[in-house]
Amino acid sequence: SERLISLSETALPNAPAMLSEGRKILVPENVWFIGTANHDETTNELADKTYDRAHVMTLPKQDHRFEIKGMEPASYSYRSLRKAFTKARADHKEEVVELLQRLTGDAFTEQLGSRFALGWGNRFEKQALDFIPVMLACGASSGEALDHLLSTRVMRQGKVTGRYNVGVEAVRNLRGALEDFWIEAGLDGEPQKSIELLDADIRRLDGRH
Repeated sequence: SERLISLSETALPNAPAMLSEGRKILVPENVWFIGTANHDETTNELADKTYDRAHVMTLPKQDHRFEIKGMEPASYSYRSLRKAFTKARADHKEEVVELLQRLTGDAFTEQLGSRFALGWGNRFEKQALDFIPVMLACGASSGEALDHLLSTRVMRQGKVTGRYNVGVEAVRNLRGALEDFWIEAGLDGEPQKSIELLDADIRRLDGRH
Protein backbone atom coordinates (compact mmCIF):
# COMPACT_ATOMS: atom_id res chain seq x y z
CA SER A 1 0.00 0.00 0.00
CA GLU A 2 2.96 2.34 0.50
CA ARG A 3 3.74 2.10 -3.21
CA LEU A 4 0.41 3.49 -4.41
CA ILE A 5 0.72 6.76 -6.34
CA SER A 6 -2.40 8.91 -6.67
CA LEU A 7 -2.94 10.11 -10.23
CA SER A 8 -6.03 12.13 -9.36
CA GLU A 9 -7.86 13.50 -6.35
CA THR A 10 -11.01 11.68 -7.40
CA ALA A 11 -11.76 8.50 -9.36
CA LEU A 12 -11.18 8.91 -13.08
CA PRO A 13 -14.10 8.32 -15.45
CA ASN A 14 -13.67 5.09 -17.43
CA ALA A 15 -10.49 4.37 -15.49
CA PRO A 16 -8.36 1.36 -16.51
CA ALA A 17 -9.30 -1.77 -14.55
CA MET A 18 -5.91 -2.07 -12.84
CA LEU A 19 -6.09 1.36 -11.20
CA SER A 20 -6.83 1.09 -7.48
CA GLU A 21 -9.95 3.06 -6.50
CA GLY A 22 -10.08 4.27 -10.08
CA ARG A 23 -7.26 6.75 -9.46
CA LYS A 24 -4.15 5.08 -7.96
CA ILE A 25 -1.42 3.08 -9.65
CA LEU A 26 0.57 0.43 -7.78
CA VAL A 27 4.30 0.69 -8.41
CA PRO A 28 5.94 -2.77 -8.44
CA GLU A 29 8.76 -3.41 -5.96
CA ASN A 30 11.33 -3.76 -8.72
CA VAL A 31 10.78 -0.18 -9.91
CA TRP A 32 13.04 2.41 -8.26
CA PHE A 33 13.07 6.15 -8.80
CA ILE A 34 16.44 7.84 -9.31
CA GLY A 35 16.73 11.60 -9.75
CA THR A 36 19.80 13.71 -10.52
CA ALA A 37 20.61 17.38 -10.00
CA ASN A 38 23.66 19.41 -10.90
CA HIS A 39 25.11 21.31 -7.95
CA ASP A 40 26.13 24.85 -8.90
CA GLU A 41 25.14 28.45 -8.20
CA THR A 42 21.78 27.95 -9.91
CA THR A 43 20.79 24.93 -7.81
CA ASN A 44 18.47 25.23 -4.84
CA GLU A 45 18.98 22.98 -1.82
CA LEU A 46 16.85 19.85 -1.83
CA ALA A 47 13.95 19.90 0.62
CA ASP A 48 14.34 18.24 4.02
CA LYS A 49 11.73 15.62 3.12
CA THR A 50 13.85 14.58 0.14
CA TYR A 51 16.92 13.97 2.29
CA ASP A 52 14.86 12.21 4.94
CA ARG A 53 13.14 9.81 2.55
CA ALA A 54 15.74 9.16 -0.15
CA HIS A 55 19.30 7.91 -0.40
CA VAL A 56 21.42 10.89 -1.50
CA MET A 57 24.77 10.27 -3.18
CA THR A 58 27.10 13.13 -4.13
CA LEU A 59 29.41 12.52 -7.08
CA PRO A 60 32.42 14.85 -6.72
CA LYS A 61 33.96 16.56 -9.71
CA GLN A 62 36.93 14.66 -11.13
CA ASP A 63 39.78 17.15 -11.66
CA HIS A 64 42.37 14.57 -12.70
CA ARG A 65 42.59 11.73 -15.16
CA PHE A 66 42.30 8.19 -13.92
CA GLU A 67 42.46 4.75 -15.44
CA ILE A 68 39.14 3.02 -16.00
CA LYS A 69 39.16 -0.50 -14.60
CA GLY A 70 37.60 -2.98 -16.97
CA MET A 71 35.06 -5.35 -15.44
CA GLU A 72 33.03 -8.22 -16.82
CA PRO A 73 29.31 -7.42 -17.26
CA ALA A 74 27.09 -9.01 -14.66
CA SER A 75 23.34 -9.28 -14.24
CA TYR A 76 21.39 -9.70 -11.01
CA SER A 77 17.71 -10.37 -10.66
CA TYR A 78 15.66 -8.16 -8.38
CA ARG A 79 14.83 -11.20 -6.26
CA SER A 80 18.51 -12.10 -5.75
CA LEU A 81 19.33 -8.52 -4.82
CA ARG A 82 16.58 -8.38 -2.21
CA LYS A 83 17.73 -11.75 -0.89
CA ALA A 84 21.29 -10.38 -0.49
CA PHE A 85 19.96 -7.29 1.32
CA THR A 86 17.89 -9.46 3.67
CA LYS A 87 20.87 -11.70 4.43
CA ALA A 88 23.08 -8.69 5.17
CA ARG A 89 20.51 -7.28 7.60
CA ALA A 90 20.24 -10.61 9.39
CA ASP A 91 24.01 -11.15 9.56
CA HIS A 92 24.81 -7.71 10.97
CA LYS A 93 21.65 -6.73 12.83
CA GLU A 94 23.04 -7.21 16.35
CA GLU A 95 26.17 -5.21 15.57
CA VAL A 96 24.18 -2.31 14.12
CA VAL A 97 21.58 -2.32 16.92
CA GLU A 98 24.38 -2.11 19.49
CA LEU A 99 26.01 0.76 17.58
CA LEU A 100 22.72 2.70 17.43
CA GLN A 101 22.11 2.13 21.16
CA ARG A 102 25.56 3.50 21.98
CA LEU A 103 24.95 6.47 19.69
CA THR A 104 21.57 7.21 21.30
CA GLY A 105 23.05 7.26 24.80
CA ASP A 106 26.13 9.28 23.91
CA ALA A 107 26.97 12.92 24.73
CA PHE A 108 27.00 13.60 20.98
CA THR A 109 23.29 12.78 20.75
CA GLU A 110 22.57 14.77 23.91
CA GLN A 111 24.20 17.85 22.36
CA LEU A 112 22.22 17.40 19.15
CA GLY A 113 19.03 17.49 21.22
CA SER A 114 19.90 20.29 23.64
CA ARG A 115 21.81 22.67 21.32
CA PHE A 116 20.40 21.87 17.87
CA ALA A 117 16.91 20.51 18.70
CA LEU A 118 17.58 17.35 16.69
CA GLY A 119 16.92 13.74 17.58
CA TRP A 120 16.83 10.31 15.98
CA GLY A 121 13.47 9.48 14.48
CA ASN A 122 12.12 6.08 13.50
CA ARG A 123 12.99 6.79 9.87
CA PHE A 124 16.69 7.34 10.66
CA GLU A 125 16.84 4.13 12.69
CA LYS A 126 15.13 2.13 9.92
CA GLN A 127 17.50 3.57 7.32
CA ALA A 128 20.51 2.72 9.49
CA LEU A 129 19.29 -0.87 9.97
CA ASP A 130 18.86 -1.19 6.19
CA PHE A 131 21.95 0.71 5.03
CA ILE A 132 24.79 -0.10 7.44
CA PRO A 133 24.50 -3.92 7.17
CA VAL A 134 24.61 -3.74 3.37
CA MET A 135 27.68 -1.49 3.52
CA LEU A 136 29.34 -3.99 5.86
CA ALA A 137 28.53 -6.86 3.50
CA CYS A 138 30.12 -4.86 0.66
CA GLY A 139 33.39 -4.51 2.60
CA ALA A 140 32.98 -1.07 4.17
CA SER A 141 33.42 -0.41 7.88
CA SER A 142 30.59 0.53 10.23
CA GLY A 143 32.35 3.87 10.73
CA GLU A 144 32.27 4.65 7.00
CA ALA A 145 28.59 3.71 6.80
CA LEU A 146 27.58 5.72 9.87
CA ASP A 147 29.61 8.73 8.73
CA HIS A 148 27.75 8.70 5.41
CA LEU A 149 24.38 8.63 7.17
CA LEU A 150 25.34 11.43 9.58
CA SER A 151 26.83 13.64 6.87
CA THR A 152 23.87 13.30 4.51
CA ARG A 153 21.07 13.27 7.12
CA VAL A 154 22.29 15.36 10.05
CA MET A 155 25.33 17.56 9.35
CA ARG A 156 23.96 19.09 6.20
CA GLN A 157 22.89 22.69 5.61
CA GLY A 158 19.99 23.85 7.73
CA LYS A 159 20.15 21.02 10.25
CA VAL A 160 23.49 21.29 12.04
CA THR A 161 25.53 23.40 9.63
CA GLY A 162 24.54 26.59 7.86
CA ARG A 163 22.43 27.85 10.76
CA TYR A 164 22.43 31.40 12.14
CA ASN A 165 20.84 30.64 15.51
CA VAL A 166 23.74 28.46 16.67
CA GLY A 167 27.10 29.79 17.85
CA VAL A 168 30.52 28.58 16.83
CA GLU A 169 31.20 27.06 20.26
CA ALA A 170 28.19 24.76 19.91
CA VAL A 171 29.52 23.49 16.58
CA ARG A 172 33.03 23.04 18.01
CA ASN A 173 31.67 21.13 21.00
CA LEU A 174 29.59 18.90 18.72
CA ARG A 175 32.67 18.18 16.62
CA GLY A 176 34.59 17.16 19.73
CA ALA A 177 31.74 14.99 20.98
CA LEU A 178 31.57 13.23 17.61
CA GLU A 179 35.30 12.47 17.68
CA ASP A 180 35.01 11.20 21.26
CA PHE A 181 32.14 8.91 20.30
CA TRP A 182 34.15 7.48 17.40
CA ILE A 183 37.01 6.59 19.76
CA GLU A 184 34.79 5.23 22.55
CA ALA A 185 32.76 3.12 20.11
CA GLY A 186 35.95 1.73 18.57
CA LEU A 187 35.00 2.80 15.04
CA ASP A 188 37.62 2.70 12.30
CA GLY A 189 39.26 5.90 11.12
CA GLU A 190 37.37 9.11 11.74
CA PRO A 191 34.03 10.55 10.57
CA GLN A 192 35.74 12.34 7.71
CA LYS A 193 32.69 13.56 5.78
CA SER A 194 30.97 14.86 8.92
CA ILE A 195 34.14 16.53 10.22
CA GLU A 196 34.69 18.30 6.89
CA LEU A 197 31.17 19.76 7.03
CA LEU A 198 31.58 20.84 10.67
CA ASP A 199 35.01 22.39 10.02
CA ALA A 200 33.64 24.36 7.06
CA ASP A 201 30.83 25.69 9.25
CA ILE A 202 33.25 26.61 12.03
CA ARG A 203 35.27 28.65 9.51
CA ARG A 204 32.06 30.33 8.32
CA LEU A 205 31.00 31.23 11.84
CA ASP A 206 34.49 32.43 12.77
CA GLY A 207 34.44 34.72 9.73
CA ARG A 208 31.33 36.49 11.05
CA HIS A 209 33.20 37.80 14.11
